[in-house]
Amino acid sequence: MMDCSLEIVRRETLKMSCKRLFLPALVIVSLFGSHLGGQEIEPENIPGDVHQAVESGRFAESYKLDGTMNPFYLRGDFDGDGKIDYALWIKAKAGGATGIAIWLSSLHRFIILGAASPFKFAGSTESNFDNLNVWQVCGKRSVEQGVEAGPPPKLLGEAILVGRSESGSGLIFWNGRSFKWYQQGD
Repeated sequence: MMDCSLEIVRRETLKMSCKRLFLPALVIVSLFGSHLGGQEIEPENIPGDVHQAVESGRFAESYKLDGTMNPFYLRGDFDGDGKIDYALWIKAKAGGATGIAIWLSSLHRFIILGAASPFKFAGSTESNFDNLNVWQVCGKRSVEQGVEAGPPPKLLGEAILVGRSESGSGLIFWNGRSFKWYQQGD
């Protein structure tokens, strides 16, 4: 009889412990759970003509803005023409591959890198940038010699520095005809 009572007490204690832990765990998941999948993107937060291109046509059919990268877009003069361009972190609707859509104001259209479109970087061709988790605009300047990357490019405009936190990185830059990759570090 004593063993049975002890087992009942153990079960009740376990139930009470689980109930006390449930509410704090629920609060933590509520607060941080939305960040696990990335920020929610409001297309209205991007400039007018870019917003219109995101919401219509081929882009809207094939891609969506992706909030896993923070910030979800960058602003710079990527082709060196003196006009502001935009780089948006995107995801292909078919298959979910991530990448970058670069809006060149002079061309008035997107150039897609990754997101199921092949882009040559780091010695291979990639169509999914899901291994990258940091990016920023790199001002037009002299580029330092990269790791086993050949001579550094002369930037025509600002570049996009992308990489993996505490790992390799590289520059995505405009060479006058297309975007290229230059490895910066491992």
